[in-house]
Amino acid sequence: MAIGVFEVGTLPKRAETPPSRLRVEEPTPIPAVYPVSVKSGDGREITFDQPPERIVAFDSAIVEILFAIGEGERIVGTHQYVSYPPEAADIPRVGDAFNMDIEATVALEPDLVFVFFDRFVQDLERAGLKVLYIPSLTDDFEKIADHIRTWGKIVGNPNEAELVARDFEARVAAIRETMEPIGAGPTVLQDVGGFWAPGQGTMMQEVFDLLKLENVAHDIEGYAQISPEVIVERDPTIIFTSDPEGFTGEPAFESVRAVRHGTLLTLSTDALSIQGPRFIEGVEEMARLVYPGIFE
Repeated sequence: MAIGVFEVGTLPKRAETPPSRLRVEEPTPIPAVYPVSVKSGDGREITFDQPPERIVAFDSAIVEILFAIGEGERIVGTHQYVSYPPEAADIPRVGDAFNMDIEATVALEPDLVFVFFDRFVQDLERAGLKVLYIPSLTDDFEKIADHIRTWGKIVGNPNEAELVARDFEARVAAIRETMEPIGAGPTVLQDVGGFWAPGQGTMMQEVFDLLKLENVAHDIEGYAQISPEVIVERDPTIIFTSDPEGFTGEPAFESVRAVRHGTLLTLSTDALSIQGPRFIEGVEEMARLVYPGIFE
């Protein structure tokens, strides 16, 4: 649903000229060079003398990165919540997002296990497996491009990784260019479920800043639950939620602008919840919903 109604003074002006289309040029050929060293989340240097052939990627973002750079066939295991790309559907599952079946992982005979939390690192290493632990990004989504490049080096495909990373960066730059002549945008709340919302120190705050949206939860750190009373008091113009009925069906929210104006918006994918190449698609969709006359 696109924004149809704003109170006076909240609708930004249309850009006078459309943004230039940034062209991603083919990079100068980048040789695959080994050894490759990557700093783990615990400060250790993990060195690769050759590309790993059998990867247990216990992170949706890394699964998406490897498929995006044409290396998805290396993945032999992941967790049960991976849903993209469709080609990943047949990859064996070795646990949910935070609970790994160590025996099942060992049975896959991986030469690399990637995890985004350190809970099972010691158990995996005691089982003789090579582990790369890197925490999830939290506050700068533009670092996703660097992660793409890193994985290109690890698996020996730096050229394709560079193309995907440059495309990501070019699309961010195009949004920034389009937003440059626009003044302050509307106030916004993102309800990720149960009135939990992102605040400072989150990637979503970075997205709001890029789109010049005023986050009504800007004064919280990380993710926190906001009371209905605070939502009513701060009166967001737009609410992003997967459960619009949770607002329209609650009399306490009748006075909130987003409810009165019908600007309870639902994003079509989970792209903004996964720190991979598709994250920029979520940013672009949010931009189109908020500024339909500017982003098409």
